[in-house]
Amino acid sequence: MTSDPAAPAVVKKSQRGIILDSLLQGFLILLPLTIILILISIVFNFIFGIVAPLSAALDPGSEEPHWFINVLSLAIFCVFIFLIGLLVRNKVGKVYFKSFEKKYLTKIPLYNLIHQTVYQFVGLKKLPFSEVVLLDPFRSGTMMTGFITDQINDTLYTIFVPTAPNPTNGNIYHVPKELITFLDVSTQDAMRTVMGMGTGTCDMLSGMDLSEILTAGGAKEIMKSKEIDESLDTVGTNPA
Repeated sequence: MTSDPAAPAVVKKSQRGIILDSLLQGFLILLPLTIILILISIVFNFIFGIVAPLSAALDPGSEEPHWFINVLSLAIFCVFIFLIGLLVRNKVGKVYFKSFEKKYLTKIPLYNLIHQTVYQFVGLKKLPFSEVVLLDPFRSGTMMTGFITDQINDTLYTIFVPTAPNPTNGNIYHVPKELITFLDVSTQDAMRTVMGMGTGTCDMLSGMDLSEILTAGGAKEIMKSKEIDESLDTVGTNPA
């Protein structure tokens, strides 16, 4: 019996892939939360620095700030957040904030990722997708990860295909059902693969018969292309 010398290398490579994928997934999840905590800390320390001089009046001679300063700083911070939320809830304030966000905030690196993470984390914004699909919009056999956003009729669907790693951008396709492969995957898991630039796709498609993943529309178009290539080859081999 002969052994396969390449097997250990394949196992090591697979293990390295799992480790790198796990590190990347963890980094993408923790990065927005870390930035949020840093920003909160900066704002709180700024408020604390403003009210800190009151500590000398409350507790003269003490090196440590009076406990009331911490409570006051936290109260001012909460009131500040409350006023911003109250302003944004107002129709006029919401319009001005959207304009300010589009003009300035969206140009800040990772802002869209942080915005989406926070809104989904607190449950204020749910993914507007009903199902995860693999899409072959150009009948080429190349599959794209997409999400159903609407169903026009029994045979026509509207699919959103996000870009990686920023899923807030992407393309919208209105395609017949024959170009779609429906997946039994949650939208959250599929979105994580998009934000991870494809990492985790193997787990997402595990258990599927990948030999049958090519849609009927894509298969027809590939056969048509082969027939055209064969006819061109025939013309090339039969000079006039």
